[in-house]
Parts: sequence; structure tokens; C-alpha cells
Amino acid sequence: MTNPSAPPTARRRAPHGVPRRPSPRAPRLRLTLRAAAVSVALVLGDALTGGEASAAEYPSWDDVLSARSSEATKQGEVTRIQGLIAGLEAETMAARAVAEQRGAEYELAQIAFDAGAAQSQLLEQKAAAAATDAAQNRERAGAIAAQLSRSAGSNLSSALTGDRANADDLLYRLGALSKLTETTSQFYELAEQSRNAAATLSAQADVAEAALAVLRAEAEEALARASEAQREVEASLAEELGRRVELAAQLDVLTQNRAATEADYQAGVLERKRIADEAARAEREAREAAARAGGGGGGGSEVYFSGSGGQGWSSPLPNARVADEYGNRLHPIDRVWRLHAGIDLVSPGGTCGANVYAAAAGTVTFAGSNGGLGNAVTISHGGGRTTVYGHNTTLVVRSGWSVVEGQLIAKAGTTGASTGCHVHFETRLNGVAQNPRDVLAQYGSGF
Repeated sequence: MTNPSAPPTARRRAPHGVPRRPSPRAPRLRLTLRAAAVSVALVLGDALTGGEASAAEYPSWDDVLSARSSEATKQGEVTRIQGLIAGLEAETMAARAVAEQRGAEYELAQIAFDAGAAQSQLLEQKAAAAATDAAQNRERAGAIAAQLSRSAGSNLSSALTGDRANADDLLYRLGALSKLTETTSQFYELAEQSRNAAATLSAQADVAEAALAVLRAEAEEALARASEAQREVEASLAEELGRRVELAAQLDVLTQNRAATEADYQAGVLERKRIADEAARAEREAREAAARAGGGGGGGSEVYFSGSGGQGWSSPLPNARVADEYGNRLHPIDRVWRLHAGIDLVSPGGTCGANVYAAAAGTVTFAGSNGGLGNAVTISHGGGRTTVYGHNTTLVVRSGWSVVEGQLIAKAGTTGASTGCHVHFETRLNGVAQNPRDVLAQYGSGF
């Protein structure tokens, strides 16, 4: 894995094809703006609907038919239905704003975790280096002491008592012994200093590891909140579409002053059933594809392909080149120095709208707005391994779906904090970012 503290290399560059945005913004500024959007959407929703509408507040067909008895009653019911339609739109808008807010919070939690992981790793490396220095200095001191013990004892005794001893030779030997003793003491002192430094750094590393556990939990909680907010968006949208059709039919009967037909009565019911059936069909097909492939890719369909490694892993963007590498960098939009937790992939044939595929079999744990990553997909592959696919223009899968290697999950784009169409691809183990080049290389695949 690339050292998070290493400087960027000359080959690191942002994807080309679309001009850079002129006004950089930090993630927290984007989060503040999204929070403001949430407040506006919620206020607007309450203003239009007078609070959340329940099923009992929607007009029945008996209400609509009764309202035709007088012009005043009819106009009142028309106004009521128009307000309900506007309220449905506002509720969906508010749900989307909340989902974007939760996605931005998830991004910030992940950035904080990445910074904590880098700090923890750095302290562990320094503690290990200090422990190695201590061991080496003790070894050097021990070797000198052993040499003194072997050579100095008998030779010095002979020099002091022998008939052939002379003053110059004695002084030389004493000086040499003194110097060796001094050197030995220095090595022992260095060993002690390194040992103390290693102990201090180890204690700091333990504190950092504990803090990292908290950050990991916060990131996981943020992911869960973001996933739940996205599900609420999907539910709100389905409710809006179904109710809108029925309310539009009721409004049409009132404004055109005509008799209601059986098609009018069934419009909303049929639309809600169509939406539910479509969602169930898409999920069923995804699960059946996963069962057929058994997690190994292939399958013969045009939206599936097998990776070159043959071990269940492949590039999410076939034949892509890496436009920006993994590692620390100056963010091209936020203008802050932090870890680029993945690699940016571009397709020689054009990336905007290109198919994005699952790198391996797994379960979608998130599919929605993810702050600076824009429309993103996160897939859990088991064993703590996850992958992330960012900046997509549209998403094909939903949270909870099972996917296989090479299954279509999104269309590439430039949503979020992006300078041009590309796929931001991350690989993580227990939440810690790893270089996707290294991970896929383990399975015989690469970029």
C-alpha cells in the first residue's frame, strides 16, 4: 500500500476533457450549503402541505364526486388537490436534500477516518523504527563489551606487570580502552533513549488506534444514515409518482366536469403497482444473475464481463487508464492536502456515460449521493473488503442488491467534486483505504 505520508509523484494529474471549476470549495462548505438546502426544503414542504400528509388526508373518489355538487365546493377540492400534488413534490425534494446532507456527512466521516488511519500507521511505523534502533544500539554496545572482555583483560595485565612493558605502550592501551568504554556507554545511552521513544510512540499509537476505532464507528454510522436517507428518497418518490397519477385523474374529473371512469378510479392503484413491480423485477433479476454466476462473473449477458485475472476481480471500467493515482495530493477543487483514497479511471473511448461494472461479487451497501463523490456506489465483498465507485451520472443498482463481478452498476459521469468524467475507484479493508492497483494485482488483474 502506498505510504500516506509520501509526496505526490509527477505523474499525478486530474482527468482531462472538462475545464476545472473556477471556485474551489472545501467539503465543510459544501456540507453547510446542503444543510441550508435541507432547511429550505423542509420549510417549503411544511408551507405547502401544512405538515406531513397521511393516507387519510388524500381525497377519496367519493369526496371528488361529492365536490361536484356546487362550484364553491368543487373549487375548494381543486385547490386542495393542487396543494397535495405540490406537497408531494416538496416532500420528495426535502427527502432528497436530507439524503444529500447524509451523504455529505458520510464523506466527511470517511475523510476523518482516513486521516486517523494515516496518523495511526505513521505512529506505528515510528514506534517500530525506534524499537529497531534500540535493539541495534544494544547489540553494538554488547559487541564492544565482549571485545573488551576478550582482549583487554589479559593484555592489559601483561602490559602492567611484564618486563617488556613501557610507558608509551601502556598509555596507548589505556587510552584505547577508555575510548571503547566511552563508545560502549554511548551506545547503551542511545539504546535507552530509543527504547523510551519506542515506548512513548507505542503509547501514542495505542491512543490513535482507540481514536481510529471511534472514527470507524462514526463512518459506519454515517453510512447507515446515508443509506436509510436514500431509501426514504426512493419510498417518497414512489409515493409521489403513484399519488400524483391518482390526484391528477381526480383533478381532471373536477376541472373538466366529467364523469369518472373505471380507468380514473384505478389510475393511482395501477401506477403504484407498476412502480412496485418494476422495483421487484429489477432486484429479482439482479439476484438471479448473482445466483447464476455464483460470484464468478461472466454469464453471457452484454452487461457482464470476466476480469483478466480469472479470480473474480476486474477493473470497473474495462480498458481504462489511470488518470490520477492513489496517495496524498492537493485536492483539485477543495484545495486541501489529503489522501486521494482511490484511483481515477478514464476510458480511451470516452468516459461520460460509459458503463461502470462491479469489480467483484458482493452486496450493495450504499447507492446514492455521497458528498464530493457525487452519485456513488459502495459494495461489500465480505471479509471486511469493500469497493467504492464515485462521480457517476446515474446509478443502476440500489442498496441491498446482490451483484456479481462485471455486473453493470452505474453510468460514469462527473457528479460531485469532479473536474471531468471519470470513475473514482476505491478498495478498502476494514474501512482502511488501500491502493486498488495493489489489491487487484493480488488477483491477477490490473489497470
